[in-house]
Amino acid sequence: MIRIKDGFLGQKQWVIPKNHLIRWSNHPLLQSLIPTDIGYYPQARYHYREREQGADQNILLFCIAGSGWCQINNEQQTIAPGEALLIPRGVPHIYGASEDDPWSIHWVHFYGTIADAYAYHLPENENVIVIDPQTGRVIEDLFYECYDSFVGGFVLHRLIYCAQLLHHLLGRLFFNNKAYSPVQRTNRFHSIESTLGFLHDHIHENLLLADIAAHANLSASHFSFLFKQQTGYSPVDYFIQLKMQHACQMLTFTKRTVQEIAYCVGYNDPYHFSRLFKKVIGVSPRQYRQSPSG
Repeated sequence: MIRIKDGFLGQKQWVIPKNHLIRWSNHPLLQSLIPTDIGYYPQARYHYREREQGADQNILLFCIAGSGWCQINNEQQTIAPGEALLIPRGVPHIYGASEDDPWSIHWVHFYGTIADAYAYHLPENENVIVIDPQTGRVIEDLFYECYDSFVGGFVLHRLIYCAQLLHHLLGRLFFNNKAYSPVQRTNRFHSIESTLGFLHDHIHENLLLADIAAHANLSASHFSFLFKQQTGYSPVDYFIQLKMQHACQMLTFTKRTVQEIAYCVGYNDPYHFSRLFKKVIGVSPRQYRQSPSG
């Protein structure tokens, strides 16, 4: 069997010299996340990698064409176009291109103080991430921008720029990817995006938990549990936060009175609104309006 690590026609590959990584890894803008290797392998026939002890970095592969496979913990997974593979550092693994239809992949190795946290968002015993088409196009563009950042050589400001692009890439992959959410997949729950839109459209009303849960077609208790998992807030607390953010905008950009603003966000009692505003924002509505902005 033919096995190749790299050397594919049209490939891109950047390996940051180790002495650069040692010198710059403590830089405040690189400590949290730093790429060590990055590249693109088109139609990578016979591509194969095996690491019995795992890698020293987390590995992300994004398949844009063809297919491949990965074996982790004696379980083999297929990676198809529009899917990514994330392998946490230190995890033994084997992966390679399909013999019949070899994959084209963008890939990056990275580590840092927050790098491992992304792997924790994977469901147990799963390493494949489905990517919606729009997110896939953004991620591919970010990979190409990373490659272009090193055309002028491995200098500090270019490595910092690549690291910031990687932050954006991973953020988009995990937290703004309509085809994938670890919480949603674990709970088999539909996206809360429609609920968030519902709350925004009814910001002038005094919705109760039962009203919000009914919109999601779930019981109040089950909906509250799932909503808090995905947002960090209970549905009612989130709605209050949303109302106060909207009130802040009106205090800044309109001349409406506090009483009028209170009515706009669903409070008939302006004193209750003011107390709630101060609890959430930290200052009274009048103090907020008088504070300098910009």
